[in-house]
Amino acid sequence: MRYAWLTFIGMILPTLAGCEWLSPTDAAIDHYVSGKMAMDRGDYEAALAELAKAIRTDPKLSLAHAAMGDIHRKQGDHRQAANAYKHACDSNPYAFRPHYNLGVTYKFLADAAKTAKSAGNYLRKSIRVYLRAVMLKPEDFDANLNLSACYFQISKFDMAEKYCKLAIEINPKSPFAYSNLGTIYDAQGRLYDAVRAYKDSLEQDVHQPMLLLNLGTTYIRLGRTKDALRVFELAVREDPNCSAAWEQVGACCFHQKKWDKSLNAYHQAIEIDNRNASAYRGLGVVHMTQFITSDNAEMRTKALSAWNRSLELDSNQSDLLKLVRKYTPKVTQPEL
Repeated sequence: MRYAWLTFIGMILPTLAGCEWLSPTDAAIDHYVSGKMAMDRGDYEAALAELAKAIRTDPKLSLAHAAMGDIHRKQGDHRQAANAYKHACDSNPYAFRPHYNLGVTYKFLADAAKTAKSAGNYLRKSIRVYLRAVMLKPEDFDANLNLSACYFQISKFDMAEKYCKLAIEINPKSPFAYSNLGTIYDAQGRLYDAVRAYKDSLEQDVHQPMLLLNLGTTYIRLGRTKDALRVFELAVREDPNCSAAWEQVGACCFHQKKWDKSLNAYHQAIEIDNRNASAYRGLGVVHMTQFITSDNAEMRTKALSAWNRSLELDSNQSDLLKLVRKYTPKVTQPEL
């Protein structure tokens, strides 16, 4: 509020000199203050009206533009919010908060975009604004971490790593920053680095079932099935209602030829989420393996049933469709 204090002092001095008129900026501040008061009591329409008057009186009043952006975000109108924040940044290129909020808003618009091209455009806009924000306030943890996330989404992993590490330097106790760094390493195939980053995250907060899923998946990619199973079982204990964790337990047990335990895990995954196509697929794999090793036709029937359900939920499984066709018994026509 330093800017506001300077303005109010400016209002007092002319009055003492015998002048009773307000400069355009002073009048704009009055409307801005009225708008903020209306905003604080939840009267957004009145707030927008007052802020619009402030901007008409002083189009360069960055505070008013930024406040309008805040209201539009609260109302879910992120395009209008972005427009208001952009005006705030143009009006005051040295204000950190409007730049940060504009980056957040562009990132939201990117995530909500209907096409990859549109999402990419918004992400690049977000990156440009965040770069300005971290230049204005290099020690801001969220700005650095968010900038890293934007770079990650456009596959610029070197820049994503750079700003994620800067975020960690600012706050070395953040589990989220280490988790993000692990994901960045994973995407580059730097699996051992990813494991180390995930473990660093767990040292800050052990209660992270989704991170445990990432760590377990990385172990699988390294061929460390026993380690993966141990981690996935930890994830299940942390969140017994996580269908994906049970599914991964099922996959690990299958690779260790623990058929009953694998079937139980897949059934748990399906009971939690009966639209988990991967769990139905895995369930079918176990049953088909039992059919092949025992020639028990009932197991084949169960496998095909599970696979068909998986394809109903996700038809984009051409390899599974081939297996269904391969193992479905041929229907012979009766002789006439």
